[in-house]
Amino acid sequence: MALPALSFEDFFGAYKRFCYIFGRSYDKNPNRDIMRLIYQADLEMTPGMFSSLWLVTSVLSSIVMLVMSSLLLTLPQSPVHIESPYLYILLITLIGTGASAIGFPFYLQNEIENKKRDIDAQIPYALAFMSILSSSGATPLEIIRRISREEYGQISNEFRKVLFKVDILGEDIVTAMTGLVHNTPSELFRDICVDLTNIIYGGGGLKSYLETKSKDLMSIRRQTYKEFVESLGIFGELYLGGVVMTLTLAILGIVISGALGIELGAFKPKDLFNGLIYLLIPLINVIFLQMLSVKYSTTP
Repeated sequence: MALPALSFEDFFGAYKRFCYIFGRSYDKNPNRDIMRLIYQADLEMTPGMFSSLWLVTSVLSSIVMLVMSSLLLTLPQSPVHIESPYLYILLITLIGTGASAIGFPFYLQNEIENKKRDIDAQIPYALAFMSILSSSGATPLEIIRRISREEYGQISNEFRKVLFKVDILGEDIVTAMTGLVHNTPSELFRDICVDLTNIIYGGGGLKSYLETKSKDLMSIRRQTYKEFVESLGIFGELYLGGVVMTLTLAILGIVISGALGIELGAFKPKDLFNGLIYLLIPLINVIFLQMLSVKYSTTP
């Protein structure tokens, strides 16, 4: 009888349960800053699970990089032959470990940044719709319920959290909105939630506020698109000026050193050239592409 195929979700779930063995005790006294970041990123895991995933993945990455680099650089049938490869093995292992260790907080921060960007992009449309609902006589709580059922991206998700606290946990709307103010990653949305909370608490002025605010935020949204284009241009200039030019100069320097018979310290020009072409350049390009993928996984 054939065994059922193991999906990626099943494998990742088993991997998280394995890692959680090492972080279960951390949840008894978690760090509040990590809790807040996980909440803002909407990750469905505890601080202990996140920390254990971070630690175990970094250790496994170092082991995998150590084994793969050893096999690649030391086996006789390996396509890459370098004299005294142990320093390269150590360097590759450290790079792999560092990339894994930095990758988790980088992913967390970029998830929060993507969420913030999505909220800022949807705010003008959400406020315009909220002003229409307010004109029809809907109460603030009814408006929040309606927005949570619509497709306004992360704004709808944030209001669903408010309704969960109100309907399931039994909190009043002002307390639930105050919790949203403290935890939302968007400063713009935070200010709006503060104003909405004050209006809910004091009463009146909701319609005029929403109409005025939605018009003002349209200009902010255009500025957001401008900043997005500028940041993408900065990444392009960084790659061309920082990566391509540096690697080109490095290759020219190695080639000229080899032609003139100059020894570069303890390394031969041929070893440096092989390490640069077969290891460093592919690794730099993969890391740069992953950074772009995570940074611009969502657009404004």
